[in-house]
Parts: sequence; structure tokens; C-alpha cells
Amino acid sequence: MGMEEALVTSREMILPFYDCDFCKRIRISSVLKLTAEIAGHDYTVKGLGHQFLWDRGYVFLLSRISVKIHEYPTEQDKLTVSTWECGKRGAMFMRGYEILRDGRVMIDGESGWIVVNPETRRIIKPNQFPWQMPQKLDHPVGSLPVDKISHGEEPVAVHKVQLCDLDENDHVYNGFYADFAMNAMDREEFRRDVDNFRINYVSEAKLGDEIVLKKTTTDEKTLITGFVGEKCCFETEFVWKK
Repeated sequence: MGMEEALVTSREMILPFYDCDFCKRIRISSVLKLTAEIAGHDYTVKGLGHQFLWDRGYVFLLSRISVKIHEYPTEQDKLTVSTWECGKRGAMFMRGYEILRDGRVMIDGESGWIVVNPETRRIIKPNQFPWQMPQKLDHPVGSLPVDKISHGEEPVAVHKVQLCDLDENDHVYNGFYADFAMNAMDREEFRRDVDNFRINYVSEAKLGDEIVLKKTTTDEKTLITGFVGEKCCFETEFVWKK
């Protein structure tokens, strides 16, 4: 295996029917699922799988992600999903992604992950993490920066967290937040094509929480923010294609 192959982990897959919306394009939540799965696979093949880390008092949680949709994949497309770790930023482990079809970049992006103790939820800084991943620092992506996002202002919907929303970490699975946000749109808005999507996970939502969704829409973009009580839970930005 060459140096480049060691830095990047890839998988091929066929995009299934259930990962597409009624507009016959990949769901944003499915993009988040694919990027999270390939990130977990990357750690696993490098000896840092979920159970290995959990048993030693560590778990990776997605903090924020930004993706650029150059072209929407559709049902039965054969895709190559790739990821690589690309440095540290504050408390975050940064990671890049590409989703390709026939060698052409359909979607790319960047995410920031944090490491916490699974019991106390205390953040563990990168310099306190005892293992090192190989870094690929010279592969830019087209997405917007993973920065703070302005909040939506008008309450439009409420989602009560149910059992099926939870993952193995006993909180809402990261991909579902995109569905919560898009379900706060009307049909016409939902049908618009996304150029760039960003989501920041601010605080965990757990079973029984009621997430109040607040929205602000302009011709250029839609902001949807989830609140549990007065506390921000997540913030999203949908930048629309022109």
C-alpha cells in the first residue's frame, strides 16, 4: 500500500432507493450517514474502532459538518465514498470527504469531530488523545467552512425525540437532524436543490426532549435551528443553487 492509499479510506456502494427523497435525489440525511459511516470505518481499519475506544473511555462525536453538492447522486448510482483526517482545529479532529460517481466528484466536504469520555461527556483535547492518525493536509474541498451558523427565528415545528431516533451513544443519531430540519420546510422549499449544507451539533438531544424548530428563509438560503427549552441543540444552513 502506497502512502496516498494509507491516508485515504474508500468504499464503493450502490445508492439504494430508500436513501433518496421524493425528488429522486440523495437525501441530505443519507449524505450525513455515508460520511459518518466511512469516518467510523477509517478509524476501525486503523485499529481504533468504536468498541475499542469505548472500552478505554473514548468516543468520537460529530461536532459539525459542511458539504458541497456539485451534483446529486440518484438511485442505483455506483458511488465511491472516501475520507481522510486532515488536521486539528481547537478541540476538533478535522476530516475531509468525497463522494464520486464514475471518477467525478458529486459531493465533497469537511467535518470536525470531538472526542469525549462516554460516561462523563467530558471533552478530551486532541493532544490528550493517545493515538495518532495519518494526516492528509493538501486536499481542499468545495464546501463552506465549518463555522458558527446564524439562527432561524420563527418557530415552525416541534419534534419530540422517540426511541427510533437514538443511536448506540443513547442520543439522537447525527443524520436524523437533517430530516428534522427538512421536515420543517413546505413542499416547494423542500424541492429546491441544495448547493451547500452545513450543520453544527451544539448540544445532545435525548429521549423525550421536544426540539422546537425555528426557521428563517431568504432567496439565497434557509436557516433552521433546533432548541430544547432555551438551549440550542443544533443549527443548520441550506444554501440554495441558483
